[in-house]
Formats: sequence, structure tokens, C-alpha cells
Amino acid sequence: MENEESSSLIGNSAAPYINGLAQSYGLATQYYAISHPSLPNYLAMTAGSTFGISSDCTTCWVGATNLADQIEAGGRSWKAYLEGMPSACFVGDAYPYMQKHNPWIYYNDIRCTTVQSPRAIAGSEVRFPPSSTRRRTATAACWSSRGMKGAAMPDAARMPPVGASPQS
Repeated sequence: MENEESSSLIGNSAAPYINGLAQSYGLATQYYAISHPSLPNYLAMTAGSTFGISSDCTTCWVGATNLADQIEAGGRSWKAYLEGMPSACFVGDAYPYMQKHNPWIYYNDIRCTTVQSPRAIAGSEVRFPPSSTRRRTATAACWSSRGMKGAAMPDAARMPPVGASPQS
């Protein structure tokens, strides 16, 4: 959870979904931000490098292999759920969507092709499937970013149960 100390979430009874994930799957206790602001951290998380980017720029594109490429090379799927994004692969800011929270749009192979780009789900389309279909249609990886308002994404009461994933 960006801009939150882990101690404000882990062990907090108001965050049962997050605590369930941590208990069932693990907790990265030695993971720290690469830098501030947001974007360099997201790039490092999704491709292992900041690529020299040190700001929340909106036109600093990256031509590099990323986690999505590796997932797809392994024959698996991925999906990004981005609150407030006006349309798939939208470039720029449109409150509450802020491009800096969507690292995928910075990678040329995702932004510039129709093969990968439809996997970025616009905020108005964000709906987690019924639990009866979740396990059959799960993606290998899911990225979820709340917009600046933080209201449109499902809240903890409606998030998938621990172990379930959004549909692909």
C-alpha cells in the first residue's frame, strides 16, 4: 500500500483482506521504495530498473522487457485494473486516474501494440467476477491501482476472498 507504513495495515482488523493475503502467501518485510515519487518505484517493481526516471513524468517511455513480457512468454496471462482510466491504454492524467500509477503504459510494447494493451482495464470497467468463476478464469498476475479518489475500486468487503484472483 503506497504511502502507508506496513504497521498501519498488518495486524489491523480493519484490513482483513490484506492480512489474509499476508498470512496465506507471505509478507515482504525487507522491501523498500527505490525512490520517491511513485513512478520510479513502479517501474522497478515491474521491470527491475527505474531506467533513469526520477519523476512522475507522463512522456518518459521505456523500451525494455518487463514482467508482462515474461508472464506472456511463459504462456500465462496478466491484467491491470486501473480506477478512473478513461479508456484502455489512455495516455495522460484524467482525474481521478493518474498515469504515474500505471507503469504498464510506459512500456512501448504494451502502449504501442494491440496485442498487450487491451489487458489494461479502464476504471469504468473494473468489476471482479463472481466467486463461482474466479478460480477457473484467474490470471497469473494482476495489477490494481486506485485513482486519486479511491472510491471506484471494490472495497475490502467486496474484494475477492483470499486465494482468488480477478478473471482474465
